[in-house]
Amino acid sequence: MEIIWYIIAAVGAGIGTGLAGLSAATVMVPVLIVLCPSFQGETGAYQATAVALASDILGSAVTSVTYARNRNIDLRRGWLMMACILSMCTVGSYAAYLAGNVVLGTFTLVLTLCIGIRFLVKPSHGKARAARGEKLDIKAVLISLFFGLTIGFGTGFVGTGGGMMMLVVFTVFLGMDVKTAVGTSTFIMTFTALIASVSHILIHPGIIAEKWDVMLICIAFATAASRLSARFANRADERTVGLVTGAVLTLLGASMLILNYRDVLFG
Repeated sequence: MEIIWYIIAAVGAGIGTGLAGLSAATVMVPVLIVLCPSFQGETGAYQATAVALASDILGSAVTSVTYARNRNIDLRRGWLMMACILSMCTVGSYAAYLAGNVVLGTFTLVLTLCIGIRFLVKPSHGKARAARGEKLDIKAVLISLFFGLTIGFGTGFVGTGGGMMMLVVFTVFLGMDVKTAVGTSTFIMTFTALIASVSHILIHPGIIAEKWDVMLICIAFATAASRLSARFANRADERTVGLVTGAVLTLLGASMLILNYRDVLFG
């Protein structure tokens, strides 16, 4: 039965990555830690995070290739964020290992619900305020430094590739349109997921021996789903993409929180 949940988690993660540049962990970690008994041990959330990060590598890579073919990547405005995020991934990974299963798992579930509601309330960001390829001004540099370091730590700590957070920063603060923001964030996530995944494995090497089969299943299905959903996202309007993503994540986050705290809620 767990294999079915692995596949569902991986497909959901891949769809989120391709549609809106979401990290695989946004979908995969809640499903694994709540519905799969093998991930409910002392280091279950940490292992689920490592599996999600490993799935993010190829999923984000194929997604960014699709967006690049449609000219929806802008590294000229995203390079500084990328540098900051990469520099903080390892620090966040070590902090996550020290934080423990309860803190990490609960934070991820709440984050999933909040992201879903945010998409439903505001599925699109409107028109871009900056020309594609425009250089960063002083304000944009400061914003990139602050959010880049923050997201980089969160990438390692929560186990996300930082895609949703990057999407918000790129659209709201750096003036990118949604599709360009998604393409740029998934390109960056390819590298952040690689670094954070390796960091998680080095800190807790037993993940490979214990979860290699889960990793292979999740990587395969997440990559396939990412490619298909990215092709759809590049053809659909951003409001449709936002509403679909918001509905899925809100439902997932709410159901996972209820299942995780069913004993408290229902006595």
